[in-house]
Amino acid sequence: MKSRTSYYLKTIYETSYTQRWTCNKQLATMLGVLPGSVTEAVNRLISQKLVVKNKGQIKLTKRGYQLVADLMYRYRLCEIWLADNIQLSLPEVPRQAWLMSAIDSSVVMAKLNQQMAYPKTSPFGGALELESFSKYQHPTLLSLLSIPVGKEVKIISFLETPATIHYFQHSGLHLGQVLTINSKNTVLPNISITDVKDNEYLIDNSMAVYIYCELLS
Repeated sequence: MKSRTSYYLKTIYETSYTQRWTCNKQLATMLGVLPGSVTEAVNRLISQKLVVKNKGQIKLTKRGYQLVADLMYRYRLCEIWLADNIQLSLPEVPRQAWLMSAIDSSVVMAKLNQQMAYPKTSPFGGALELESFSKYQHPTLLSLLSIPVGKEVKIISFLETPATIHYFQHSGLHLGQVLTINSKNTVLPNISITDVKDNEYLIDNSMAVYIYCELLS
């Protein structure tokens, strides 16, 4: 598969993670390209039956999702190796892992998986083995931004971009942390959350949308 196609499929998966669809604007923002470039690329994916588009909503097909599952397995396996074995700075891990994941040898990836004792999740909480397509269509995780005030959640993962990694590291949050949504400020805009020790965190909405949580109550 061409690297450009792979990168678009990965980005469609990432930007549609909690709602299972994305749009041209989200893709253009994430990729840092003009909307016209996105339209052309998406049309190509549609012709290959890897995505469908309806009323502006772009969704992965079963075939597209199967390709994404293989991409994310190799990508996240490389993330773990870079973070754990050579202790690369976490913000640098995603880019290098993407370059490294271009290795398409199943033998090499199997050896790497064995060497690292068959890990389950990346340093950013993402699963190596994605769920089946039928389960994928019914998301169980929610973005922190979408959770109502008063609810309790547990952080499961977050989007691995340099910006989100830097923000997550400096926010004081960590994977597996249990939090309560206290309030939402629409002026700033941010979310006030507290942990089990009543420590308060103010999380910017632009980052909260990429922090993925399990709803506890």
